[in-house]
Amino acid sequence: MQRLTVAGLALQIDRLLNRSFPAVAVEGELAQVQVPSSGHAYLLLREGQSSLQCVVWRNDWAQRRHDPKVGDRVVCHGRVGAYAQQGRWQLYANRVEPVGQGELERKRQQVLARLEADGLLDPRRRRPLPKYPRVVGVATSPKGAALQDFLRVSRERWPAARILVAPCTVQGEEAASSVVRALELLYDDGRADVVVVTRGGGSKLDLLPFDDEQLARWIATGPMPVVSAVGHEIDTTIADRVADAVAATPSAAAAKVFPEGPALAQRVDEAELALDAAWVRTVDLRRRRVDELSARLRHPARVLRERAARRVELRERLDRAVTSQLSRRRARLDALKERLEALSPFRVLERGYAVVEAPSGVVRDPAEVHAGDAVSVRVARGTFTATVD
Repeated sequence: MQRLTVAGLALQIDRLLNRSFPAVAVEGELAQVQVPSSGHAYLLLREGQSSLQCVVWRNDWAQRRHDPKVGDRVVCHGRVGAYAQQGRWQLYANRVEPVGQGELERKRQQVLARLEADGLLDPRRRRPLPKYPRVVGVATSPKGAALQDFLRVSRERWPAARILVAPCTVQGEEAASSVVRALELLYDDGRADVVVVTRGGGSKLDLLPFDDEQLARWIATGPMPVVSAVGHEIDTTIADRVADAVAATPSAAAAKVFPEGPALAQRVDEAELALDAAWVRTVDLRRRRVDELSARLRHPARVLRERAARRVELRERLDRAVTSQLSRRRARLDALKERLEALSPFRVLERGYAVVEAPSGVVRDPAEVHAGDAVSVRVARGTFTATVD
């Protein structure tokens, strides 16, 4: 039996794979696309239950003619080789060509269409989170770091809240149904003010359970608001689309659910100080007003004398005003009387003139009367009749 080192065996496997598959074209659906700062692309091809890691070096990736994304169906051209550091075989591709929409993405779009038709994707349907939750339900793996991160932030921000953990599987084929059972448990319990569905980071493939239609409907139609925190900022699951709120990480979910206790306590202290200051100002104003009224009550005789003197002063001012007004009116009447008397016709008669009246009226022209006519003559002190010669 030949004895080999690990490195030696890996080298032989790599040579064997290179000889056996020097040039292949592999078709599959992209379940993951990662391009770190190095510029190399790391893809995960999926077909049913099978998957294949694929590497595209920086220079080849830079010459791509389209931007592959998760859910696309593609053909990767390259060679098969071994990756000794991790003891696995993978495809080293130099070209990635699009074929069309993958099966997973097609099913995902169908689920979204049905949810849209039922109004479950409408943003207006989202319910607000409680400001000060007393009980928070968490559907997650009890052994994962996600729960510990959530609990740590909850203790820092709002230690008074009670956390109800509904254990569930958050990865794999049974994850969707497991999360549904956890939600059912929390919904039936009824004590939670809000529910958080969370898990740690993972690939797009790891997040497939959270595109499940049944799980989405349980999240959307629950009796209390639900926060989805199952991916990263670049990943959006169907669970995120139907949840009442979305967070990128378990810690971010806790920060969204719980108010910041220390800051809230500081605001309460500031409000208390402001109320105290307002109370002191109000009491001071009332005290000064009471002092003023008390001073008046202690000297009622002086107040009465002041009021009597004020009344006498006002009476004198009124008398002077009335007298002055009457004098002005009397002088005005006298002036008008003199003007009327100056214009009176009786003043003219006093100077020796007379007014002659015929039956037809005042005579202004001798032609208006004839010899023998009787006329009336008005003088200053009476009237007499005369006959025209």
